[in-house]
Amino acid sequence: MTEERKNINYGYEQEDEINLLDYVIVLLKHKWMIFFLVFIAGVAAVIYSLMLTNIYRSECTIVPIGEEKASMNSRLSALGGFGAMVAPQVGIGGAGSLEKFEIVLKSRKLTNCLVEKNKLMPILFKDSWDEKTKTWKTEKPPTSQDACKAMQGMLKINPDKKNNTLTLGFLSSDPEIAKRMLSYYVDGLSEFLRHQTLENVALQRKGLQEQLASATDPLLRTKLAEIIAQYVEKETLAKVQKYYGFNVIDLPFVPEKKIKPNRRQICTLSVIVAFFMAVFLAFLLEYFNNSRKNIDPETLENLKKYMKLRNKK
Repeated sequence: MTEERKNINYGYEQEDEINLLDYVIVLLKHKWMIFFLVFIAGVAAVIYSLMLTNIYRSECTIVPIGEEKASMNSRLSALGGFGAMVAPQVGIGGAGSLEKFEIVLKSRKLTNCLVEKNKLMPILFKDSWDEKTKTWKTEKPPTSQDACKAMQGMLKINPDKKNNTLTLGFLSSDPEIAKRMLSYYVDGLSEFLRHQTLENVALQRKGLQEQLASATDPLLRTKLAEIIAQYVEKETLAKVQKYYGFNVIDLPFVPEKKIKPNRRQICTLSVIVAFFMAVFLAFLLEYFNNSRKNIDPETLENLKKYMKLRNKK
């Protein structure tokens, strides 16, 4: 009984060994095809990777400034309904949160303003711009929508809610331009928030001054005057701060190293994929060759007759 089991096991091992040798034989049979396919893929990957443009990324980190509402809200509560209406929009030195910054940065309004203010169209579409004649080479010049799409595609926004920071990045083939564009966005965000705050403060202060002009109660007039003084303080702070609503922890910089393409990775992956595809093709060819040899002659004749009948019809 033991000898029979040994023979059976030996038979399985021998069969596995034969099958493995068959696979090796197939690979050796088609070794030159596999080699040339891998070689061609490797050369093509090298040429392709060398043709790719180097992309650089400039980065900066900003932190929002918290709004100081407590003292102002306590004064506004004394004004009743009018104070309750104004209170939610009041803040000294603050301008929003990470969510608000992200919304503003992704807005078409800000991007279009930056493109127009800094005359970025020739930079964004330099291949279509003739620097000598200062005209577009194409019949249909790029539009503001094209510029907005291009800018937004190169701007990278990564909020970190845990640390309450926002990392901004800008991609460009020119490291100097990457840094400059990111600086435009940081300055533009600050100016957008500053303008929005000053506009709101002006409207609110105007309403309070109208209330002050019509008020007769001395205590109410005193409180209104104090609140108006707070608004004046807020206006002053908004005008003198370099960056309104946030602090810049890391300023935009000129990147020294590219972030892509990773040419080594492209070439390595291309060679690996080409090798497996070549091996698959080798076994596929071997399968078809064996299938052709094993076809029954009678079946082949019937197939030919059937094909002739089909052609006559």
